[in-house]
Amino acid sequence: MKTKLMLILLFLGSFIFPVYVFGQSMIKEPNIRVGILSNQPNVMISANNDFVVADTDTKKIIAKFKPREKVSITLSSKSIAINGKPIASKGINITSKANSESAIMINRHSYRGEISIHRTYGKNGLTVINTLPIEQYLYGVVAREMSPGWPSEAVKAQAVAARTYALYSLSLKKHKADGYDVCASTDCQVYGGRDSEAAGAVKAVSATYGETIYYKGKLIPAYFHSSSGGYTENSENVWGGAYPYLQGVADYDQKSPYFKWEKKFTVNELEMALKNAGYDVGSIQSIELSRLTQPPVRSFDRGISGRVKEIRVTGTNGTVYITGNKLRSALALKSTLFDIEVILPGKKVLEFDVTDSYGDRWTKEVPVNLPSQKNDTFLNQKNAIHRITARTNETIVFTGFGWGHGIGLSQWGAKAMAENAPKGDTTYFKQILKHYYQGVDIKKAY
Repeated sequence: MKTKLMLILLFLGSFIFPVYVFGQSMIKEPNIRVGILSNQPNVMISANNDFVVADTDTKKIIAKFKPREKVSITLSSKSIAINGKPIASKGINITSKANSESAIMINRHSYRGEISIHRTYGKNGLTVINTLPIEQYLYGVVAREMSPGWPSEAVKAQAVAARTYALYSLSLKKHKADGYDVCASTDCQVYGGRDSEAAGAVKAVSATYGETIYYKGKLIPAYFHSSSGGYTENSENVWGGAYPYLQGVADYDQKSPYFKWEKKFTVNELEMALKNAGYDVGSIQSIELSRLTQPPVRSFDRGISGRVKEIRVTGTNGTVYITGNKLRSALALKSTLFDIEVILPGKKVLEFDVTDSYGDRWTKEVPVNLPSQKNDTFLNQKNAIHRITARTNETIVFTGFGWGHGIGLSQWGAKAMAENAPKGDTTYFKQILKHYYQGVDIKKAY
C-alpha cells in the first residue's frame, strides 16, 4: 500500500514540482521573444541556409528561398507583401535549417533562432521579433553590456545578472501589447544578435548555465549599471520602490573612466534646457542643493550615496522642484550623483572667482533679490543655496561621479572585485553578486 502511495505521489509531483535527475533540474530552458525592430516601413531578410516563410497562425508555408537570397517585406495597404506581392496573412514566421551555424539576416544583421514579422499595433509599420532560447539570447546581450575581455568572474556575474533580469522580465509582460517579451535597447537589455557575440561572453554564459538570482525564493529585478561613483544607491531613492536586495553598498569603481566627470552650463543654457524639459522658471535666481558629503549620506534632498533626489530652482517665474532623474535627463548628465558650484567672472588676480556650497566668495557687492523662503523648510542645512547673479560669463558647473542609475551591480566595481579574486576561484562571481544584491541566493532556474 505504501509503495503504491509513493508511486502516485511521485507521479503527481512530476506535474507540480521540478524533477531532478542526478542534481540537475529537468525544467526546460525557456524561449524569449525579443522585439528587435518596431514600426519599420520595410524589412530585408535573408539567411545563410535555405529558409522558409510561413503564416504565423496556420503555419502554412507561403514561400521557400535559397541561401543568401534577399527578400523584401513591406506593407501593402493593410496587408503584408513579400517582394511586392501581397499575402493574406496577419503575420509571418521566417525559419532556417536549425544548426549551430544557422543565422537569419534582418537588414544585414544576423540572428539565431526564428524571426516573426507583423504589423506594428496601432501604427503603419512592421514589428520584427526574434524568438530563441534564453541562453542564446544572452550570447547577444552580455558582450553589449560588458567588455568580454574583462576578468572572467566579472563577465560571469554580468551573465547571471542579465539572465535573472531576462527571466524576471518574462513575468512582467511589459511588452505584451507589442507581441514580445523584451526589447533590444537599454529600456530592457541591449541585444545585438549574433553580430554582438564574443568568445568571452559566450564562455561566461555557458559556464553559468541556468544560474539565477533569487531573494526568498523569488526572482529579483537584477538591475545593473556602469559605475556608481563609489557607492551604490537604495532603490527607493531612485525609482520609489524599496527592495531589501537593492540597497546601497560601497563600490570599487575608482578606476572607471566615468568615476568623476564635469559638465558646464552658462546661465542661458541652463534656463533653456530646463524650459525645454517643461520647467520655465524664467531667469534663474538660485539653485538649492545640499553639499555633497561622504556616504552614507543623511540628507533630505539626497540618497544614501549622495545621489540627488530633488533640487529646487527659483527664478523670476517662481520656484520648481525637480527630481534628480528628471534633471539628469534634461541636462544629459551621466548620473544624479553630483555637486554644483557657480563660477563668476572675477575682478581679482584670478580669472574666475567661485561661489559654492562653502560660501559666496568675492560676491558680497552683488545684489540678488530672491523670494522670501522663511516658511519653507525644503532644506535646513547652511550653505545650500547657490545664488545666480546674472553677471556676464557666469557658469554653473556640475561635478559628478559615476555613470548610470547606481542601482544593483556596478560593472566597473565587479571588474575590480574580479581582479582581486583568489586565483583559480571559478565561483567568485557569486561573491560579486552577493555584494551588490544583498541577502540573495544563486541557484539554477533550469
